[in-house]
Amino acid sequence: MLVPIDEERTRVEAQIDAVLDLPNVTDDVAVELFHVRKELEFTDSDEDVEIGKVRNDLDEAAIEKLPETVSLAHDELASAGVDATVHSATGNPAAAIVDVAQRFDADELIVGARGQSPVGKVLFGSVAQSVILDTDRPVKVVPS
Repeated sequence: MLVPIDEERTRVEAQIDAVLDLPNVTDDVAVELFHVRKELEFTDSDEDVEIGKVRNDLDEAAIEKLPETVSLAHDELASAGVDATVHSATGNPAAAIVDVAQRFDADELIVGARGQSPVGKVLFGSVAQSVILDTDRPVKVVPS
């Protein structure tokens, strides 16, 4: 399962709650937490998405560069007994999420939706909407 993590704490908490609500989550689910940093405006290209493992054998400096929400998600899943690994990339968030879901052969994606106006809720937000439209994998959208 791929769970894209951003900086919004309430959205991340909703995503983690959705993971923990799955049946047999501690036995049958491996979670890939994924944070994408859009470094510069001209990184909107779908090309050259670099993916690197951030947690598991890397130094503290690499982990500290990620938002606090990534550690929060990892720690909450670990304390519940769920196998979770953290990854990060720099680039176009929607394209990177779709690419990583394919590379990891994710069975499902759990994305968070922004709390928006009724009209905005129809569109979910640009990243969530793009992921839904561009992937052939099941996507669960959870409100924050």
